[in-house]
Amino acid sequence: MGHVSTTELVDKLEQGDEDYLEVLSEDSIRAEIARFPNPEPKTPHKEDELYFVLSGSGMVNVGDDSYTVEEGDVIYVEQGVEHDFFDIDEEITALIVFAGAEESVLGRPS
Repeated sequence: MGHVSTTELVDKLEQGDEDYLEVLSEDSIRAEIARFPNPEPKTPHKEDELYFVLSGSGMVNVGDDSYTVEEGDVIYVEQGVEHDFFDIDEEITALIVFAGAEESVLGRPS
């Protein structure tokens, strides 16, 4: 895959029954688009994560810190750090990039 629009990805996500859609999966990097709140349990990943908030607003915990988030924000989560969206005012849709792990991690975005 060389190019895809986020509008196309959001449309595909909205047409499905899942809260996430895999966008890319390579050796050292993978990407997903996801909607929050996500009813699945949240667990820290073995990769570093970048969340690009495409729409929505609310709060996010990253370790011991909490931040207000809205469309256009970027959130960095170091591998192994607990994190979660909460107090969601408007459903959050985010593009999530997982990078840095040598082994593949199965599961959904945290």
